[in-house]
Amino acid sequence: MLCWSGYPEFGEAVRMPFRKGSNQSIYVPLRTKFIVLFCLLITVPFLVIGTISYKKYTAGVERSTVELSNQVVSQININLEHYIKELDRLTLTPLYDEDMMQILRKHSGSGSANTYLTTDETLKMNLFISSLAFDRGEIESILVFTNDGGIFSNLDQSVRKRWDRSMADWMEAVEQEDGGLAILPPHAAAYYTEAKQGIISVARVIREPYTNDMLGIVKVDLTARGFGSIVSTVRSSGSGLLQITGKNQVMLYSGPDGLPDSSESYITASAHSSYTGLKVTSLIPRTQLREDARELTNSTLIVSIVALMAAYAAAILLSNRLIKPIAHLQSKMRQVKRGLFLERATVTTSDEIGQLTEGFNTMIGEIDRLVKEVYETRLKEREAELLALQSQIHPHFLYNTLEMVNMLALQGNTRELSGVVTSLGKLLRYTVGHQEQMVYVLDEVRFVEAYLRIQGMRLGDKLQAVIHIDSSFDYCVVPKLILQPLIENVIEHAMGQDTLQLALTASVEEEDLVLSVKDDGLGITGERMQELEEQLYVNKSRPATETEQGGFGRIQKGFALRNVHQRLRLLYGEPYGLTLDHTAERGVTVSLRLPMNWEAMNNAGPAGDRQEET
Repeated sequence: MLCWSGYPEFGEAVRMPFRKGSNQSIYVPLRTKFIVLFCLLITVPFLVIGTISYKKYTAGVERSTVELSNQVVSQININLEHYIKELDRLTLTPLYDEDMMQILRKHSGSGSANTYLTTDETLKMNLFISSLAFDRGEIESILVFTNDGGIFSNLDQSVRKRWDRSMADWMEAVEQEDGGLAILPPHAAAYYTEAKQGIISVARVIREPYTNDMLGIVKVDLTARGFGSIVSTVRSSGSGLLQITGKNQVMLYSGPDGLPDSSESYITASAHSSYTGLKVTSLIPRTQLREDARELTNSTLIVSIVALMAAYAAAILLSNRLIKPIAHLQSKMRQVKRGLFLERATVTTSDEIGQLTEGFNTMIGEIDRLVKEVYETRLKEREAELLALQSQIHPHFLYNTLEMVNMLALQGNTRELSGVVTSLGKLLRYTVGHQEQMVYVLDEVRFVEAYLRIQGMRLGDKLQAVIHIDSSFDYCVVPKLILQPLIENVIEHAMGQDTLQLALTASVEEEDLVLSVKDDGLGITGERMQELEEQLYVNKSRPATETEQGGFGRIQKGFALRNVHQRLRLLYGEPYGLTLDHTAERGVTVSLRLPMNWEAMNNAGPAGDRQEET
């Protein structure tokens, strides 16, 4: 069945340029009228009101924004200093607890002799540390690192019991402060059982008050709420970006709005703390300044909408008579574009638009006539060509089979002859008795099995054929008589002195059905392969003189592969068809590619079943 969608040649033919005609009278295009109308009613009022509004508010809004930003940054800086002082006092607390100092002195050595942490030590230290972290949700954990590698923490389960230098790259910065408070930028904390990234901490070295010897390090890990809680108490409006940086401009905190956009212009306000060494910076996009002028913008928008509605009303009243016929003609053109060539436009005026409508109707009528004349002719020609190609297959197979029957009759093998005649009758009923062009894969396989039984009686052990086609392909619809010519081609051209192995398989490649016939016969020479490819893909016909003597005369040979390939191309187009593969050491693989089609046939069962019912 051939399907056609649209008429591409004629679709291209009607795409021709149109040119405006000239007129002696003064002509003002409709487009120009609309442009003038919109400029007067919309553009001028919008520009006047917008200019006054922005000149009045831009300078004042920017000035007030700068003042407010400086106040916010200063307040945040003060709060931040207070917060750091609290953490400073918290890290000094171990110096005032004698039990804790005794435990640190016991583990002050750098060797491994005193590395064992007793239960009593762990209980006392963890209890003391937990009291420091009580009711402080912004603290992730408080940890005490001993010199001999032990760790005490309020998080007993999620913190390791031991540490080494590979877990403490941050210790160098703490030791450089020589007992002072160190604010550590985001870093990796490998001493947790599950390593954490981006931890912000404060830490200091714990020293012996009398000898100034290092006893350990106390470290406070902060959560993201640490700095965020300080900022949120001041920045209630939530506008702009806020950043807190430490030494060497290392980023400690960035607000929830993220990092600044390099393409955006910002108003900047900052404050630096000499006590903490931290810098607080506020960035406010200049685009936010326009928000203060929203009230005037809304007034401008109302005026613009009123002017726009007035312009549309005037345009509709003045051009309704002109637009309606054009819109009607346009709708008919869309119908024609979809292939409905019976559509005709109604002529409602006697002016140029009416003349254009009459010309459109005449043009569509002529196109409809040409489509019926040319495309129906081409369709019939292609259907005739398909039937002619298919009809070339039937005599070719029939002549070869009758020659084999004649040979068996001369030999006097009546039982074998009866089997051949019975199989031949089934084959003839399949090829001649039913004229459908599409069958199931199961039908084709049964046909091939019957054909191989006939050839097996003639060739004996010289032919060994196997069929490996999964039952899931049985009801896939394929063109009729596409497998038997491939089997016959193998027997005619690949048979040598040795036993011929032949395999018929089916597979799926890229949602296409691929049927393959593989043999280990004589193969194909390079010259013959080139000739076959020219016949298949270049549409080069073979000379008609290439024949051999048959039972009733001279039969043309070598057209089986070409006919099957041309049938698939006529039915499905590219890239479907037949391909040859002779890269193996022996034999050739012939493959057919065609689309997967599970469309139900007119009759419920396979062709073999239908034959038996008749």
